[in-house]
Amino acid sequence: MKRCLLLLMLLWTALQAQIQVLPDIDVSGDSQIKIFLYKKALPYSRESITSDSISAFVPSSLPFLEPPQSDPIPKSFRHFLHLQGDTRLGLDAYYKYHPSLKTVSAANAMASMRLAKKNMHSYHGGLGLGFALGERGALDFGVKHFDTEMQDLDSEYTMASLASYHDKLGPMGLNIRQMSNEIRGYQIEQDDSGVAFKSNGLGFTHQSLLDLAGFTWGNRLYLYSEKPVLHSFIEVHHDKMDKFSIHVIHDGYSFYPVPGFHWHYNTNFDQQLSIVNSPETKGNDHYELLEEYRWLSFDALRRNTTIPLNLKIALEDTHSSHKSFSLHRFLLANTTKYKVNAPVLRDSPNPEVPELYYSDVFSNESGIYLSFGEGKLVFDQAIVLSLGYMTNEDWLRQPYNPLLKVESTLIYRNLPFEAGLGINQHYFALDHYQKPLPELIDISINAAYDLSLHTQVYLRAENLLNSPKWQFKSLPRQDTSLYAGFVQRF
Repeated sequence: MKRCLLLLMLLWTALQAQIQVLPDIDVSGDSQIKIFLYKKALPYSRESITSDSISAFVPSSLPFLEPPQSDPIPKSFRHFLHLQGDTRLGLDAYYKYHPSLKTVSAANAMASMRLAKKNMHSYHGGLGLGFALGERGALDFGVKHFDTEMQDLDSEYTMASLASYHDKLGPMGLNIRQMSNEIRGYQIEQDDSGVAFKSNGLGFTHQSLLDLAGFTWGNRLYLYSEKPVLHSFIEVHHDKMDKFSIHVIHDGYSFYPVPGFHWHYNTNFDQQLSIVNSPETKGNDHYELLEEYRWLSFDALRRNTTIPLNLKIALEDTHSSHKSFSLHRFLLANTTKYKVNAPVLRDSPNPEVPELYYSDVFSNESGIYLSFGEGKLVFDQAIVLSLGYMTNEDWLRQPYNPLLKVESTLIYRNLPFEAGLGINQHYFALDHYQKPLPELIDISINAAYDLSLHTQVYLRAENLLNSPKWQFKSLPRQDTSLYAGFVQRF
């Protein structure tokens, strides 16, 4: 009788159990080429995991693809190649090699070309070498060269960097975590409409966490401009919240003492309310700016962006259903930010090239995010109201920031094939002269096919309606484009 009761209780518990879905995280892989990839659940191969440069954690519930019985000796995949081209005369290539050496972990090379229009081109190239420092450390050496030419602009940027990372260190009995250091040597030369700009020097950044008795001390240091930037904080575990911290940020001009905290409350079995404030500081070195804006006019002024207010309030509900297409995830979120010295573009004396200046930006973004389906067909819907104002410019609207965004994505996956349809609608945006921009209706389609476990080809078409789409009005318009790519590990 007792066994029957125990069996019934176990059966009832199994029927009541629900799958817990964790929030999405950003994962960076081998390639540096930015492509649009949809989320998908793949069976994993032990071969690919052991040959990957990133340590992997694979839940035991996921099925593994076992190697064929006819080939008992597994292959070693040490090469990674990613190629992508598009009809806007853009070409990207990235190659990475993992040698069978204890000290040298990886070598990589990248090249990127943009021919936006006649007499307007940009070339980016780089080489990198990675070294292993024990089980928890890494050392990376890299060289980058950017060459940009267009009407009345000739720009060259060269940078060499040496970076180290340690997951955990214990000198003199201390417990130091996530420590990274980078030193850069750079040179930039520009000739913009006869106005010459030349700069060279060294830059240094440091980040670390030090665990002490009862609290954690974090530090971030940036030395690359005329003014040093320091972000230091003390974080403790509080009885009524997950984390509480006091941050002090000095951007070279002002001090910002601000609190940070992380609090959550489980309102239901699969529902959570969270309130988080995460003060930040962000570097604006030449390298990061030229990665985002290839055609850009510089001056000697460079500043870090300080974000003392980075408050997010979110209510998230996740649940599974036996129905093939039902509401799977619901997220209601509001994010408020105040950015000091945020980089903004404006017209320069050269009408073809924007220049950079810094402004304080207050923004508030409210959004509803819905996800339907868990199997082969998944539909995601986002409706976002975004407000942005430049507080030190009479509260002008932030340029190129749509007031309303409605973004929809439909994904179909039936491995080895995958396809998607995206519709992004942006309304009520203003240009840098505070003049209305036309609404954007960007329809894109995507298809990918896995030729094997380690080979993929994909096609993507963007802005099929050829809606007016700009990063900045003097920069090339992003018209209808077709992308084709190839990914190979061997």
